[in-house]
Amino acid sequence: MLLLLSAILGCLASSSIASEGRILTERDLRRYLFADYDKLVRPVTDPSNAIVVYASITPIAIKSLDENDQVLVMDSWMKMKWNDEYLKWDPKEFNNITVLRIPHTEIWKPDLSIYTSTDDSLFPTSNTLALLYSDGSVLWVPFFQIKSRCPRQKKQEMSYFDCNLRIGSWTYSSDLLNPQLDSTEVDLSNFQDTNIKWKLMSAKTNRVSKYYPCCVEEYPLINFNITLKRRFI
Repeated sequence: MLLLLSAILGCLASSSIASEGRILTERDLRRYLFADYDKLVRPVTDPSNAIVVYASITPIAIKSLDENDQVLVMDSWMKMKWNDEYLKWDPKEFNNITVLRIPHTEIWKPDLSIYTSTDDSLFPTSNTLALLYSDGSVLWVPFFQIKSRCPRQKKQEMSYFDCNLRIGSWTYSSDLLNPQLDSTEVDLSNFQDTNIKWKLMSAKTNRVSKYYPCCVEEYPLINFNITLKRRFI
């Protein structure tokens, strides 16, 4: 009887430790990752290496198009993927945890911005979580209400409106941060065609090289072009 009681108590203790260990493992993993982490520093072990950022915009809805001020307001998701060499771990050492969901404010993020944006919507500011994987991969998909200047082309028909958004790093050249297309096709599967004045006719994206008189380095841009057609009611 004494042996049976000891066995039962031992099983209960092991179960309690395993349960507590699972909780502590996530806490310990965060402590392990962020003990000496600096989110202001590019996360590369070799400073000469560029961080490749795969980016895309997923349109959700056209909110408005001010023809007088020539400003487009569009709800969207801005998808960004990159690798953080300082945030890696072996899942076997942390109870097989392969992914963490963390506030984006705790990690380094690429300073991709909308160059054609108005003053109050230059960078995405949504408080969405980022996914951090054990191999250092980071996925962040913030909601972004884009407000972009869209000058009308002189020869363009009045029933159509083209808007070209330009996305790029605000401070890094391509040798430090290299933006790439996440996909050559624009994902329209989540688009809601609810604007009563304008209908989205097409959306295209491409990557271009850009050089400025001030600098010899390349500053790549991702172009996102949409064509709207006026609805006649």
